[in-house]
Amino acid sequence: MAVTRLSDLSFDEDVYLSYAQENRPDRNAYVQSGVAVTNDSLREAVTEQGTLPTIPYWKDLDASSENVSSDDPNTSATPGKIGTDIMVARQLYLNNGWGAANLAASINGGNDPMRQIAARTGRYWDMRLAARVQAATLGAYLSNVAAGGDMVYDVSTEDGDNATADNKWSYDGFVDTLATMGENASELGLIAVHPDTMAQMRKQNQIATIQDSETGLMINMYGEYRVIEDKALPVIAGGTSGFRYVSVLYRQGAIGYAEGDVKNPIGVQMDEAAANGAGVESLWERKHWIVHPEGFNWTETTVAGLSPTITEFEDADNWGRKFERENVGLAFFVHN
Repeated sequence: MAVTRLSDLSFDEDVYLSYAQENRPDRNAYVQSGVAVTNDSLREAVTEQGTLPTIPYWKDLDASSENVSSDDPNTSATPGKIGTDIMVARQLYLNNGWGAANLAASINGGNDPMRQIAARTGRYWDMRLAARVQAATLGAYLSNVAAGGDMVYDVSTEDGDNATADNKWSYDGFVDTLATMGENASELGLIAVHPDTMAQMRKQNQIATIQDSETGLMINMYGEYRVIEDKALPVIAGGTSGFRYVSVLYRQGAIGYAEGDVKNPIGVQMDEAAANGAGVESLWERKHWIVHPEGFNWTETTVAGLSPTITEFEDADNWGRKFERENVGLAFFVHN
């Protein structure tokens, strides 16, 4: 009996996608919540040649003064002007592959591991996009700490095992973190916290769970703010004991992303001689992304390869802020 395998379908991407989980970033919680968004500027940037595309933006009008009107015809006012600037972003060229021996399907009663792999690649890339959002956020945080920390409210102690209520998550600390945004604090709408922090919030009876009217999903709320629980958020070992946690407050659109075209985004490879002639099949997927925190500039200070690694994406030396503080939709609450 003939058995149709992925290698038989490799020429037809539509057939592959008909049973593979679709690799869509809109499954990501950061995307669903509106924190990570794409726009025309990013879509244009991801098509640019070179690894460092530029994103132009308008500077704001100078609001530090005004003219006092006069009835003197010999007095003339000088008009102000509006300026432009650019942010530098970073192209990300990523891929991964998975393989299985043909004989594994036969030994496993015909349950083909390659079909299971294909059904999970969407979830894999969803997690990798989240990892890049997290890395960009951490890079922005560390860059801001190095520059003075005007986006950070820190109540933590280095002796985390002996932290008091004043050092932990609290509503007062949350409000003070909002205040780092100044008059734009009301624009923040999502909180990302580590599971340990979520446990603190639940013990304080501060988390309500509601059903999203559009998706039907149950989501956590802290007052009017949506809460994402994310174990990848920074956990910093205390200098003496315990840990310090970095919780992040986001504005919608605080992280920009775009996906570019890839030559051969999906490939299936068959090595007939492998496994002593039984054959090994491999599935490869490739991505071309931009992930960029609004208001920051990529400096390319410590990148060794064609694309930055996660560690390089987290490096404070690779980021510098371009916008005024109140125009950057990120705030960081550091606590035990």
